[in-house]
Amino acid sequence: MLDVIRFDFGATVAPFGLTVRVETLALAAVVFAVLLLTAFGTGRMRSRAEAEPDGPARDGARLRRDDLILVAFGAVPGAVVGARLDYGLIHLDYFKGDPSRLIDPGQGGLALTLAVVLGTITGLAVARLLAAPIGRWLHVAAVPLLLGLGLGKLAMVLGADGQGQFSAAGWATEYLRSGPWLSAGAGLPALPSQALEGGLVLLAAVGMLAVPPVLRLRPRRWQMVARPGLAPRREWWLLSGYRRFLTALCLWSLARFAAAFTWRDALVTGPFRAEQVVLIVVFAACVAILVAGAVRQRRRARAAANAANLAAGATGAADLPEPRSGLASPGR
Repeated sequence: MLDVIRFDFGATVAPFGLTVRVETLALAAVVFAVLLLTAFGTGRMRSRAEAEPDGPARDGARLRRDDLILVAFGAVPGAVVGARLDYGLIHLDYFKGDPSRLIDPGQGGLALTLAVVLGTITGLAVARLLAAPIGRWLHVAAVPLLLGLGLGKLAMVLGADGQGQFSAAGWATEYLRSGPWLSAGAGLPALPSQALEGGLVLLAAVGMLAVPPVLRLRPRRWQMVARPGLAPRREWWLLSGYRRFLTALCLWSLARFAAAFTWRDALVTGPFRAEQVVLIVVFAACVAILVAGAVRQRRRARAAANAANLAAGATGAADLPEPRSGLASPGR
């Protein structure tokens, strides 16, 4: 058997005499970091909007950092309900016999995919009530969401939560101490599915941040020496407004879909698990919204071009001289 990665630490700590799970402390730190990054992005977006004379005046609303806490709290109920519904779909055979088990907190647990989706919907509902610019909020929250999901998955390693299939691969992990751990058989070598998913999601976040500057690189010559330069900043269609958030959701869905092949859950449709089917639906919905937005934007641009052409035609016709009445005298 190949050597595996062994963790020799406890699952809990006792600061001030209180027993707390290390994973819980790490997740709390991740949530705080996500809120902090979102607040920082709110300030940058607000500065950019104020620099444009017609930017904030288009919808009459500006990003407010004090709305962030209300929007975050508004996302909690949707996240809880979505997590429970997602868990019910994954274990449908267990819950369909008695659907009332879904509202029993002692029966089963939570899942992530629908928690993100419904949490986003209820958070946007609160932003709507606050008359906040939803498109800008989604733009700001896209990358912090990916970072939070990726770091949150890595934090699960501290509690042996989300361990994958048992394996003797060289990158498998096992926990030497007794726990209490959140995955069954944590003392046996298993694929670290949570770490794999976290790494893929963080890679997607880095890609969203790094690709636009890389595409702006242009070679420039300076005294017979070529040096890199940056082209003027431009707004990438998939990385601006609400589309930036949908792009982040698509990348997260792909990363989670790939990591799910290492899970212990049973197969329900061919080689796919129930969570992967949900992820396919989420990915397809995001792509459909993006395509519908592209079609709508193209129609608006075409209508604006037609209106401009009609206006130009009317102006040109008004500038033509009016025909004189009567017959012209013959030339001699």
